[in-house]
Amino acid sequence: MIAGRYFDGRSAAGVEASLEFGADGTVHVHGAAVLIALPLTEVKISERIGNITRRITFPDGGVFETHDNDAIDAARDALGLQRGSSLVHWLESRWQVAVGSLVVVALVSIAFVQWGVPAVANWAAKVMPADVDNAIGSGTLDVLDRVAFRPSDLSNKRQQELRGRFIAMTKPLHDGHEYQLEFRHGGLIGANAFALPSGIIVMTDELVEMSKKDDELISVLAHEIGHVRGRHALRQMLQAAGISSLAVALLGDVSSISGVLSAAPALLHAKHSRDFEREADTFAKQWLRENGIAESNFDAILCRISGSHGDVKDKDGFDYFASHPSTTERARCAEEKEVEPEAEPEAEPEAESEAAPEAEAGEAVTVEEEPPVDTSRPD
Repeated sequence: MIAGRYFDGRSAAGVEASLEFGADGTVHVHGAAVLIALPLTEVKISERIGNITRRITFPDGGVFETHDNDAIDAARDALGLQRGSSLVHWLESRWQVAVGSLVVVALVSIAFVQWGVPAVANWAAKVMPADVDNAIGSGTLDVLDRVAFRPSDLSNKRQQELRGRFIAMTKPLHDGHEYQLEFRHGGLIGANAFALPSGIIVMTDELVEMSKKDDELISVLAHEIGHVRGRHALRQMLQAAGISSLAVALLGDVSSISGVLSAAPALLHAKHSRDFEREADTFAKQWLRENGIAESNFDAILCRISGSHGDVKDKDGFDYFASHPSTTERARCAEEKEVEPEAEPEAEPEAESEAAPEAEAGEAVTVEEEPPVDTSRPD
């Protein structure tokens, strides 16, 4: 007999009662207002969790509660009903197992965010049509024109020159995107360029004015094309959705973790954004090499943009929340006076200095040979 309290499901008051598991597979409750005897298959026995109260629920809503967990387990063992629940209890009753499980869950979650989410997002982006990018970027430029930009001050001739080179860059690309180059006065944004998912690339007047030659602007356009071809906007959205899904799986109650769900994608956005910037840099430099344009053009304009935004060029510190890799990681920056001279002209003065002694020696020989010439002349 197992001591406990019985609640009939109609009143909050319980009565002292005892529970008995019969050898014939029936469950008996003694001490209730009426004798209860039901087949074991019709009652529900809660699983053991530590030493909290055990509940045996009956079909009519009645509940028998007891703290004698060992007696319940022994009765279930005798009837062959444990089915591994003892193992569950063993695991739950050891803090070392709980801590180890927590560490494993944390490591798996970190690995999933670090490698799993980007891999799944990359795969999903590859199988989605380019129309998805067009839908994401639809109307974005109109919004930016209202809140951030004003019409470009560049002459039509200058715009057409750059558009001509841009068309030549994108004409061989058959990836479903409709590439288009737009110019705007950047205002507070300053010297910059960015790509919309649909293939529209916006370059500010300030960036055009900052450049010293068109190849520098071409290198920036190659970088932005890398963003479009890499489908970085779509992948960013898919990764944010994956991180939110993981948060729901780990924390469960969506209503109580709305703050976490909104913060988690933002916290990891910067890290993934840096990865996308590196991908776009790689694409741009490869394109420049394939088209016979020096990669130093990309370094020069990138360092100049960084300087205009107040970045410290020799800052090597890592900022997890930075959306771009450090400039020193992406480009070789140097002072303008050090960038202008080429390697070969620097070597020429050395050659001249080496030739100078030879010239002087030649002059000395000539001087020594002059007297015989003079004496041989007729008077």
